[in-house]
Amino acid sequence: MLLMESRITLIAAHSSNPNSFRLNESALSAVFGHREIANKKVFFTGAFRKGKSFLLNFFLEYLYALQNSQQNDIQLDWLGDDVQLQGFHWRSGAKRDTTGIWLWGEPIMIEAASGEKYAVILMDTQGTFDGTSATRHGLSIFGLSSLLSSHQCYNLIENIPPESLQQLSLLVEYGKLFLAEAQDFGKPFQSLSFVVRDFKSPDDFPYGAEGGTKFLEQALEISAGETEVMRMVKRELKEVFEHVNSFLLPHPGHKVAERNSFKGYVKDIRPVFREEVKRMTHGILNPHVIQPKLINGKEVTCKKMMEYIREFVRVFDSTHECPSPRNILNANAQILCIESAVEAKTAYCRGMDRVTSGPRMMSEKKLLEAHIKHGITALNIYDKCLKVGDGEVRSANLARLQEDINAELDKYKRLNEDKRVTGCASALLACGDSVFFGLGLGGAASGAVAASVVTLQLGVVSAGIVAIPISLTALFGIWCYVTVKPLCQRCRKKKKK
Repeated sequence: MLLMESRITLIAAHSSNPNSFRLNESALSAVFGHREIANKKVFFTGAFRKGKSFLLNFFLEYLYALQNSQQNDIQLDWLGDDVQLQGFHWRSGAKRDTTGIWLWGEPIMIEAASGEKYAVILMDTQGTFDGTSATRHGLSIFGLSSLLSSHQCYNLIENIPPESLQQLSLLVEYGKLFLAEAQDFGKPFQSLSFVVRDFKSPDDFPYGAEGGTKFLEQALEISAGETEVMRMVKRELKEVFEHVNSFLLPHPGHKVAERNSFKGYVKDIRPVFREEVKRMTHGILNPHVIQPKLINGKEVTCKKMMEYIREFVRVFDSTHECPSPRNILNANAQILCIESAVEAKTAYCRGMDRVTSGPRMMSEKKLLEAHIKHGITALNIYDKCLKVGDGEVRSANLARLQEDINAELDKYKRLNEDKRVTGCASALLACGDSVFFGLGLGGAASGAVAASVVTLQLGVVSAGIVAIPISLTALFGIWCYVTVKPLCQRCRKKKKK
């Protein structure tokens, strides 16, 4: 049984400023706090009140039925007459029901045809261009959800009007910029489906994906008198998305449209709508077609997704206007630089860990040599980061990486210093670059001192092998005694003569 309260708010407008976002960190952690799992995201966005939440409940019903089928090795059976659709709240009519961006409260684990399990997460967005939503806010919600989606569904009624296509201009402009500077990563967006409900011309374009494909081709034809922006969207849309398609759905039935009488029971939905929505849902979410979210050509885990959401929300909330394609590209560059910096710092620390892992104290000279060697390795790793966006983004992250590496060096210096008193041999080796080297301790110690050091290092006594800690001051005292004693003896012999 799906619970109404299982959806949670991810992003909402500030009460004092409707054009400003507020990210719900607790919701972000609750949904995406699952490690080592690739994500398949399904987002809906629509113009006005277009039934996104209603259709998402079919997705929920299918996904939970599929999960149960896979876990118990039984045949998939879903959307029977006795099923009551629940989950995302919805209502008929013109008044908006969803504001901001909502997530289903848990990832639904689905095994893909490859055998790999994905965390499928459903997102519900507000009707972005209704009468109460500021244009900037609506465009930002739409753009943000598209950047985060692996499969974006654009929900419409009866038709694909020109104004709906024009809302895609920000995505297309960003996509063109991305392809110009980061084409090695492939296309910036994955899948876009136009879901046209209440379609009234099934004789010309049959319901489903086949008729939807032909209808979309007609909608994307360039006509005389169109603006350059509209021409650009129609011409470039399929260049920035990996897959673009359309599904045509009939009206779900008058009982569904009656707000007070429809309680979500499938038996009250028109059979033709039920069959078409089942085909569409299977076409979008079946194990053979679901793909993990890709950002910059890499599969994204839940943990990484949290970082991407924070960064993209920051960009969309940092200006009073809808962000420019360049702003979005710089956000992408920031993500790339952060990932490269983390990889570079990790390589530096691994190298330094290997060098300093021994029990003996290193000389300061050798420690600095290791720092320089592995620091250069780290900087080379960072430099391989794809150069997209403004140079200031790379420079700022490079400076931060250098600060982090220097901070790590201070840590290794402290750890190395702690080894000074752990054994005589460590102390002697460390003296190579110290003042004691000038006194001749490193190279001119007598045989007695050397024997003492070996004995202390091995800890050999009659009872067996033991650890004998000794301070550098005590060792220096031993050296003074052993060195000065023969001199004193020679002086006494001369006096006797």
